[in-house]
Amino acid sequence: MNRRGVAVIAGAVVTALLGAGAGLLPLPYVVLEPGPTIDVLGSKDGKQVITVTGTEASVSAGQLRMTTVEVQTDVGLGEAASSWFDDTRALVPRSVVFPPDKTTKQVDTQNAEQFTSSQTSAEKVALRELGYPPEKTAPFTVAIDLDKIGGPSAGLIFTLGIIDKLTPADLTGGRIIAGTGIIDDDGKVGPIGGIPQKLVGARSDGAELFLVPAANCAEASRNTVPGLTLAKVATVTDALTALRTYTTGGTPTPC
Repeated sequence: MNRRGVAVIAGAVVTALLGAGAGLLPLPYVVLEPGPTIDVLGSKDGKQVITVTGTEASVSAGQLRMTTVEVQTDVGLGEAASSWFDDTRALVPRSVVFPPDKTTKQVDTQNAEQFTSSQTSAEKVALRELGYPPEKTAPFTVAIDLDKIGGPSAGLIFTLGIIDKLTPADLTGGRIIAGTGIIDDDGKVGPIGGIPQKLVGARSDGAELFLVPAANCAEASRNTVPGLTLAKVATVTDALTALRTYTTGGTPTPC
C-alpha cells in the first residue's frame, strides 16, 4: 500500500473516532429537503387558497402548484452524512437560514411578513395585467388563505393563480404546472433558494412544467428532474407566455 493510502485510512480513523463523540451533538448546519406543494387554484385543509368575492371566479381543469422547502434544524453527524449522499437534500450552514444576529422568532416573523407582502404584490400585478387601473379600486376582492407558510417565493404562482381565477381562459390547459419566484410590484420575477428541492417536490406531485426565475436557471439546469420541463421566466408576462406556449403544444423558453 502506498503512503498516500495509509494517510487516507489514518485520516478516516481519526474522523471516525471524533465522530463517535460528536454524533450525539447537534451540528451548526440545517438540512433542506423537498417540502409540500400546494395547488393555489384549489383548496387546502378544506379552505380555498384563493377566494374571489364580488365577481364570478373561473374554475380550471389543471393545477398551479406553489413549491416549498422544509428545513430540518436538529442535525447530528449521522443525519449530516446521509444528507451529503442524498441528491434530493442539501446540507447548508445554519447561518444561511437563521442569521446569527436574529433569533428564530425574528426569522419566523420576517418570513411571515414577506409572505404577506408577496400576496399584496401578486394581487397588484395580476390586476394590472388584467387591465384594471391602479388608481381605482376593483369592484371585487381577492383573498389568499394559507397557514404555516413563510417567505416571498410564492409570489409568481399567486399572481398567476389570481389571473386564472379572474379570466375565463384556463391558464393550465388542464395540466399540472409548478413554479417559484419572488414577484415585485413591477411584475419582475426574482430568484429564490432551494431550487433543487423544489424541483423534486414539484415532480413528486405530478408537475410537468416548472416556471424557473431566470436568475435560478443555471442552478436548475444542474439539478434537472426527469419528466419535468423547465421554463425560464424573468417577468409575469414571460410566465404567461410560457403557459400559453406549453399548453398549446409548444416549447417554452428553456433554462
